[in-house]
Amino acid sequence: MRILVMCAVGILLVACGGSSEEETVGKEIADDYNEAMDKAREVEDQMQQHKEEIDKALEEVEKAVEEQSKQ
Repeated sequence: MRILVMCAVGILLVACGGSSEEETVGKEIADDYNEAMDKAREVEDQMQQHKEEIDKALEEVEKAVEEQSKQ
């Protein structure tokens, strides 16, 4: 009887298992998360580049002001 119950439980577990070919919800969530993170990195890179351009422009203005004040 014990072996019969163990076989039945084993068959139920195998029958309840999903197909390995199907995409899981967790994979969909992970893919969406990774896509969002990639977009966020792109935005961060653009913001950093813009900040560097502003810093460079400010530095040039500061140098020009210094030169004007020395004259």
